[in-house]
Amino acid sequence: MLRISLVSVLVTLTLASVTPVAMAMPGFGDAMKGVVPGAEKSADAEADGATQLSAADAQDTIVTEFNEILRDVRFAQGAMLIALGKKDEGNAAQADAKAMSGACDNKCTKEAIARSAELDGIIESAMTDADAMKDVSKEEAGKAMLPWLKAGVRTALYIPKLGAWGKSATTEIKDAGLMGAAKMKKKFSQGLFIATNAPGAAQKWFTTIKLARDVFKKNDISYEGANDADF
Repeated sequence: MLRISLVSVLVTLTLASVTPVAMAMPGFGDAMKGVVPGAEKSADAEADGATQLSAADAQDTIVTEFNEILRDVRFAQGAMLIALGKKDEGNAAQADAKAMSGACDNKCTKEAIARSAELDGIIESAMTDADAMKDVSKEEAGKAMLPWLKAGVRTALYIPKLGAWGKSATTEIKDAGLMGAAKMKKKFSQGLFIATNAPGAAQKWFTTIKLARDVFKKNDISYEGANDADF
């Protein structure tokens, strides 16, 4: 369990300024040093574990964790939408989150990422409507921010591990030679798909969370329970 203060979490969200390509690089974990106390150690340990295992052995973990993060994000988006007065969209998003279990191929993952982007758009549109924000329950909005922060931190810790896996997979593909490379790429298709698409999705999530932070601050909305939260 990692204890993270609200201030540290918010600073973490400045990682949204990092480009998707940079986020996927193995050295991305270095950018976290000094941002979240202890987080860089956790990220480095996870990345080391992904490097020590063969890419084939680690792929299932990489894929499963990303799908879990997608589920967490969808639940968080639902909570935020409900707090912003968009109950139908919010309830649907949380129902989708509960249903997200079991195997998910590249098509399924692509659709889930696309849907999360749509929900981000709805959330951002609602938060930038100054008149509508005046009618938002500050208490409910504050509570909805916590699952978003948790999803953001989990994503930030996941990306360095994904980068380490991508490096390992690339090495194994090269080592397979000209004849075996195609077979290896097919074997790693799910992991490589996520390594390509996860950083961009993460950047969108961070951007939305950062906007929520700014809008909430402007509207004097506090994040209930976010201080010294155990993530």
